[in-house]
Amino acid sequence: MTGARFSLLAERLVDMPFGVSWHKLLDELEDLPEDTTLISPVSGERFRVTAVDNHRIEIEDLNGDSDETRELQREMFETLYQRITEDGDCFDLDRLPPNGETYATVFCVHPHISIDESEWVIAKTENRSPSPVEEASPQEPNNGQGGDKSDPLLSMMMDNMGDPQAKVECPIDGCNYSHRSASSVARHVSGSSTAKHIWGNTDYTGWRDFVRKHGERPG
Repeated sequence: MTGARFSLLAERLVDMPFGVSWHKLLDELEDLPEDTTLISPVSGERFRVTAVDNHRIEIEDLNGDSDETRELQREMFETLYQRITEDGDCFDLDRLPPNGETYATVFCVHPHISIDESEWVIAKTENRSPSPVEEASPQEPNNGQGGDKSDPLLSMMMDNMGDPQAKVECPIDGCNYSHRSASSVARHVSGSSTAKHIWGNTDYTGWRDFVRKHGERPG
């Protein structure tokens, strides 16, 4: 075997673990019902997968009025997979870069990748783990019977209708986000798409530190 052919074979062997996981993820995404909404457990970001191929996953943002479409690249999923593998099969969510939570959320559709909110990590699992981030859109109209309080977005809105003075404010200068739950504010910081929203721009070491110092228990 020539050196070039051996090198090519070695590269394929190294890539195989992620390649298998990547194609399994694509299979799982293609099997999702068309009306499935993915909800990030980090910040509550809502989006829908609209297309997949061997190099990218296309998603539609459901948080605003623009229905923005974005592409998530295979290379970024591979980088996240490597980080998880290198760190003992788990990766601290506080270390995700801006926009990284979207990749983490989509990766959780894989049957052996999940987010552990109690430990605040994304991790590999031996057994098939039910995904907590999938939500089928309702098929029937409300008919004026009142909102469904089980809807995560509605629950968040209702939870925000408290006394403004009792709310915890975002620690990032210039951000007006606030919430009665310090955990929700922490997830807002960790999951924000703006580069300014990083824990390095605050007096806190990370999500857990922020939550504890506001009198709540992480997880």
